[in-house]
Amino acid sequence: MGDSAGRGAGTPPPEDDAAKRALEAAEQRLRQVLGSTEGIVIELGLDGLCLAVWTRDDELLAAPQASVVGRTLVDILGPEVGPPMVERVQRVVSTGQFERFEYAMEVAGGRRWFCAETLSLSPRPSATFLIRDITLQKTLELRLIQADRLASLGTLAASVAHEVSNPLGYISANLNFALSGMAEMRKALRGANGAAPDLSFLALTLEECREALDEAREGTVRLLHVTGDLKMYARGEDSIEGWANVQQAFESSLNMAQGTLQLRARILNHLQPVPPVRGSEARLGQVFLNLLLNAAQAIPEGAPEQHAVEVRLGVEAQWVVAEVRDTGVGIAPEHLKRIFDPFFTTKPVGVGTGLGLSICYSIVKGLGGEISVESTVGKGTCFRVALPLRDGATPLPEPI
Repeated sequence: MGDSAGRGAGTPPPEDDAAKRALEAAEQRLRQVLGSTEGIVIELGLDGLCLAVWTRDDELLAAPQASVVGRTLVDILGPEVGPPMVERVQRVVSTGQFERFEYAMEVAGGRRWFCAETLSLSPRPSATFLIRDITLQKTLELRLIQADRLASLGTLAASVAHEVSNPLGYISANLNFALSGMAEMRKALRGANGAAPDLSFLALTLEECREALDEAREGTVRLLHVTGDLKMYARGEDSIEGWANVQQAFESSLNMAQGTLQLRARILNHLQPVPPVRGSEARLGQVFLNLLLNAAQAIPEGAPEQHAVEVRLGVEAQWVVAEVRDTGVGIAPEHLKRIFDPFFTTKPVGVGTGLGLSICYSIVKGLGGEISVESTVGKGTCFRVALPLRDGATPLPEPI
């Protein structure tokens, strides 16, 4: 039996057919857009299983696209990236806060860098991420970081030369003294002509030689520390994975900058032991050295007793917080909002590259941290770096 329009029983109205066709067309267009995306669009459940995936380049996956739905992130992205991403998916779904993070992994053709950004949340519950290949961007960024690292080492050249030549000087002097003492002892032994040598003279000379060799050994230890600090800083690794000793990175940077700082200010050291954080000691060392050199350059030479550079390291809530505070010229309010912009600098021509603070900002943000600055013209500046003890640490701490 039909209705007044002549449709048979159970026949859907024309508007339903039109809506269905429009929905199918929209889905087809969406699939075409997602399929042409330069990267991976992936929907993930709380358990890390792939609910849907779109990509035009199977090389970005660790398995063929057609076979990844229903498989775990470890199968899709590999064991290096899978587990931490599951944690992030769970956090995004539970907190409702979108996240962005970077990671590196081996794919066909070598090691490549990727950026994962939350696109949307779903009632399933699940989260959808856009994963893009940022290898070229990361390569250029790493080159800038290396250039800034070398520029900082150039700034420190005179100070480092002094740090090396000073222990070398007393190593050489003490070794010469020990050799001279040994010659005196040999002469005393040969000149005895059968008589008993002067044991008190030999004992005294031997003790003086031992003391000289001990001082020479102290010089070699100091040289090892200097070269170790330089090696840590100059290391050009590109990974931010693993655990970093923040105190060691800060102390190494302070050791390298000490000669430059002491010409301008007293150093107030308040570094405390803190738990390790996710990251790279070389990268953190570059951040701290940049901040220390900025502090030194903000203070005129010639009156170190009138100025101070204070360094602090401690824990606040779920964050490791580092501070570099100086009593230099300060930064004008109109410049503060641009202080982390690339190539922006308030220094004289020829001093610095204008990249240091921008690179500090990039490194700290890449580690999931925050960097901020407070300054008063004529009184000084304080830079604060906050690094999470674990992913998603909140809230950001007040100054320590």
